[in-house]
Amino acid sequence: MPADTFEIEGLTVHVEGSGPTLLMLHGWPDSAALWDSTVAALRDAYRCVRFTLPGFDVDLPPRPMSVHQLVDLIAAVVDRV
Repeated sequence: MPADTFEIEGLTVHVEGSGPTLLMLHGWPDSAALWDSTVAALRDAYRCVRFTLPGFDVDLPPRPMSVHQLVDLIAAVVDRV
């Protein structure tokens, strides 16, 4: 199944696979690419949702956020998928 993407609050969200939804969040200093091999292994059984957290994409300018803002952003992604 091909990957789908959408934009939310300036972030590109990647959705791949079908089945129950898994939201994949990376840690520091990683990006959504951390999950590439995991998505490849799970996409036949799960709908994998991932994005690079604000400020972690080296190709974009820094984007400081409070914990509250980050939680709201993650909630917006969850609500969308």
